[in-house]
Amino acid sequence: MSVPKLRTPDLTQEIAINAKAGISTYIAGPPGVGKSQIVHQFAKTIDAKVYELRANLYDPVDVRGGLKVVEQDDGTYRTRYGVPEDFPPTNTLDTVVLLVEELAQASKATMNALLQLLLDKGVGAYKLPPNTIIVATGNRVLDRAGSNEIPSPVRNRLAQYELEVQLDDVVEYMFKHNYDPRVISFLRYRPNLLHNDDMSQQVILSPRSWEFVNKKLPYITNPKTMLASLASVIGQGPAGEFVTYLEIENKLPKAEAIIASPHSVAIPKEGHIRYAVTTMLSSKVDKETFKPILTYMKRLDPEYQTLFMKDVLIVCPEVKHTPEFNSWSAITATQIFGGSSDGTRTFN
Repeated sequence: MSVPKLRTPDLTQEIAINAKAGISTYIAGPPGVGKSQIVHQFAKTIDAKVYELRANLYDPVDVRGGLKVVEQDDGTYRTRYGVPEDFPPTNTLDTVVLLVEELAQASKATMNALLQLLLDKGVGAYKLPPNTIIVATGNRVLDRAGSNEIPSPVRNRLAQYELEVQLDDVVEYMFKHNYDPRVISFLRYRPNLLHNDDMSQQVILSPRSWEFVNKKLPYITNPKTMLASLASVIGQGPAGEFVTYLEIENKLPKAEAIIASPHSVAIPKEGHIRYAVTTMLSSKVDKETFKPILTYMKRLDPEYQTLFMKDVLIVCPEVKHTPEFNSWSAITATQIFGGSSDGTRTFN
């Protein structure tokens, strides 16, 4: 039977439910889609420290810890297992998250060695702290990432899910982490280039690949090498499209001009430039600029207004309580989502 595919918000909720129920969670998915990020973000929301155990680097005996010889009171000697340094200290009362990375890439013997830890939250004499949340991650066998089929006794100790990659979830993350607006607007315009399940390609296209693009952009100063530099992380085809897209930057109206004269600055005719303007303006919104920017955006089609408002509520959620937002919501959101014209339908 297949496991459920969940988006980031739903998966985060499931981790919380499993934590309360005392059940370990397993998140599967292709490389570079943010499996570990979800766990770290969840831990941050509950103020929990994350301990990472990379299962693919462990031999079965490592799970128990290293052996040491201990002298007894009667002068005899016995061997004792030490606690692996990746494990949280057993005596802490704080809530902690044990993130078991690359579970499917571990040997089957190592996976079986983790059985007791996943179910009983302990190995031999070692016990995990009482407030430990266990989450494991791994790639699928079809991802060609060296994954093994997880043995049935291990699967039976886990609540299992597959991460479903959705553009809106990735865009929300990008806005919260101050990505270059050009990366976001390009992916809005070409959403099929966010991720590719074809793992036979030399360069894998994924949200992590676009994270690399975002990191490299400020340091690429030679236009002649830009294509090759970006192709190294997203592939030749996507890099070519993105470089062409960057060339429209000079055609964009300036945010400062729009804020100063929202009624008079020209509206771009091309759809891809409108996407770029929408994202650029979303990233410029604060309490002071929201009113003039919204005035300009109202001159665009509802499709762009909706994208703009979704992004704005990530960048500056407090605008939701302004008269301008309520007025826009009552008129435009009603047309798109239905509901009464008195604005009682909220835009989330």
